[in-house]
Amino acid sequence: MRPASSGFRPGKGAGMKLMRSIPLLAALAVALVAPSAAMAETSSSTLVVDRDRVQCGNAGFTSIQAAVDAARPGDQIRVCPDLYPESVTVDIPLTLWGDPDAVEAVNCFDPTPSQPGDLDPAQQVVVDPPGDGFTTAFALRANDVVVAGFVIQGASVGVDATDTSSGFRIHHDLFRLNTLFAVDFGSNGTEPARADHNCIRQNRFGLVSELDNDQIWVSITGAYERQEWNARDLRNARIDHNQTYKNGVGVEAGGPGRHDEVTFDHNVSRADAGGIGLLNSTGGAILDNEVTLTSNTAILIGGDNSDLTIASNLVTDGGSGIVFAAMSYIDKIPAPSRNVLVTGNAVLRMKGSGIIAAAGMPTSPGDLHDSVIADNVSSDNGAGVVFRSYNTGNEVRNNVTERNTRYGIYTDLYTAGNLFDGNRMLDNALDAGDKSWPANTWTANQCVTDDPAGMICGAG
Repeated sequence: MRPASSGFRPGKGAGMKLMRSIPLLAALAVALVAPSAAMAETSSSTLVVDRDRVQCGNAGFTSIQAAVDAARPGDQIRVCPDLYPESVTVDIPLTLWGDPDAVEAVNCFDPTPSQPGDLDPAQQVVVDPPGDGFTTAFALRANDVVVAGFVIQGASVGVDATDTSSGFRIHHDLFRLNTLFAVDFGSNGTEPARADHNCIRQNRFGLVSELDNDQIWVSITGAYERQEWNARDLRNARIDHNQTYKNGVGVEAGGPGRHDEVTFDHNVSRADAGGIGLLNSTGGAILDNEVTLTSNTAILIGGDNSDLTIASNLVTDGGSGIVFAAMSYIDKIPAPSRNVLVTGNAVLRMKGSGIIAAAGMPTSPGDLHDSVIADNVSSDNGAGVVFRSYNTGNEVRNNVTERNTRYGIYTDLYTAGNLFDGNRMLDNALDAGDKSWPANTWTANQCVTDDPAGMICGAG
C-alpha cells in the first residue's frame, strides 16, 4: 500500500524527514507482506486417518476424533475405509471426507434389509458408535463443517447439527439402522446449510429438525421437554437429491422450532411411513420431489406456515397425498397455513385424499386460508381435493380430479369464501360437493354429478 499522490512537494528541510521515513515505510511493507510465512502455517492441511493403517499406510491417526482434536480450522480430515467405533464431536470448521464414490455405488432402494455386518469396511468408511445408551456418530458444533462419504449406522442420532451454527454440508453419506434419527438438522441461517445426495434407509426416522437435546426421546420424562428452550431451529437450508427408504419419515422439518427459508427439492422417498413434512415455517418450498408407497402421508404440512410453495411433486400409491393438518404432529402449532401455493403436482392412486385441508384446531379453526390450489392432477384416489370445516378464502383453479372413489372436489360444512373455478371433475363417485353452498363460489367447472344437485356443475 502506498500514499496517495496528492501533488505534495516537500519544501526546504522536508527532504530529510521524507528520506528518514522511507525505512519506516519499508518496514511497514515488510510487515504487510511477510505474513505469507505465517499464512503458510495457518493454511489448510490434510490429516489422514486409518484405524488399522492397511488401506492408508501413511495415516497419521487411527481415530477420527484424534484427528479432529489435532486439526486447525479449515483443515480436511481424510478418513480411509475401515470400521470406526466412535462418537465424534467437531467444534471447529473442518471437512471430514470419507469415500463419496463408495456411498454413491450403494443401491439405496435395495429391497434386501440392511444388516450391521453386510458392508465391507475395506471398501466403505463405516462409523458405528459403541455402547447401548444414547449415542451420536457426528455432533457438529461449529460453522462450516462438511461430512461426506461415510456410512453412519448404529447410533441413536447419526449426525446432530446444532442450530447455533450454520454453513453445514452433509452429502453423499449412507445413513442406516440408526435407532432414532439419521440426521437432526439445525442451522441459525447465517450461512446456507445443505443436506444432499444422501441415502437414508431403514432408520427409525430419517432427516429431521427436532430438538436440541434428543435424549428425551429415550427418557421417561418425555414430550413435556419440547418447550422453546429445547426447540431446534432450521433456517436458510436446502435438503435436496436425497433418497429415503423404509424410514418412519423420509425428510421433515417437523419439530417445535422455526423452519424458515427451507427448501426440499428433488428428493425421492420410497416406502417410508411418511415422505416429507414441514410446520412452523416461512418462505419454504417443496419442489420436484417423488414420493411413493408411503403407508401414511406423502407430504404433511402442520400448523403455521406462510409463503410456502408446493410444486411439481409426483405422489403415488400411498396412504394420503398432500395434507394440511396441524393436529397430526406432536407439536400442534395452533395457527393455520396462509398464502400457500399448491401447483403442478400429480397425486395418483392414494388410498385417502389426494389433497386435503383438515378442520384445524378448536383455538384456530381451519388448516388452510387465503391460498391457491391450481393446475394439479389428483386422480384415482379416495378423493381428489377436500376441504374440511372452517377452511376459508382459498382459490381452487384448473385442477383435474378424475376417477376418485368418493369425491372429485368436496368442501364441508362451515367453509366460506372459497372459489372453485375451471376444474375438471369427471367419473368420480360424486364429482363436486359443497355442504356450505352457497357460501362458496363455483364457476366454469366441468362435472356431471353434484351436491346440491344442479347447483355446481351448471354454474357459471
